[in-house]
Amino acid sequence: MWTAALLAIGIDGAAMPAGDVFPGAEDFRLQKIHRAAGESEWAFVAESGALILRKPAVYFVPEVGGTPGRAFVIDNDIAKMAFANIGMTDVLEPYDNFEQLLKRLIPYVTMGKRLCNQPPGTNVSGSEL
Repeated sequence: MWTAALLAIGIDGAAMPAGDVFPGAEDFRLQKIHRAAGESEWAFVAESGALILRKPAVYFVPEVGGTPGRAFVIDNDIAKMAFANIGMTDVLEPYDNFEQLLKRLIPYVTMGKRLCNQPPGTNVSGSEL
């Protein structure tokens, strides 16, 4: 309770609108994705999920049994990604080396960052990205 109150006070002590501190729905972009039949470079264990962009990060939220899982940061910086996802070992398909992992992830990172240019609520097809 106190943390939220302290975060809502600006440096000069004046109250700030909550939207300036806590992100709202308009601050996120979402794109549902799923594994295509026969796709060999799918990066994730889950067959479907969503890419969510909240600058500067792109997240993959797996969907398991119709229920969204915990958000997993994906990035082309392996160290950043490893730090942000400590303890999450069941999201990515097994990979032989970091090069293979990056080859699988970079298209989704790129797609997530392109979502930023779209209005909230836009569902973009793969050909449009």
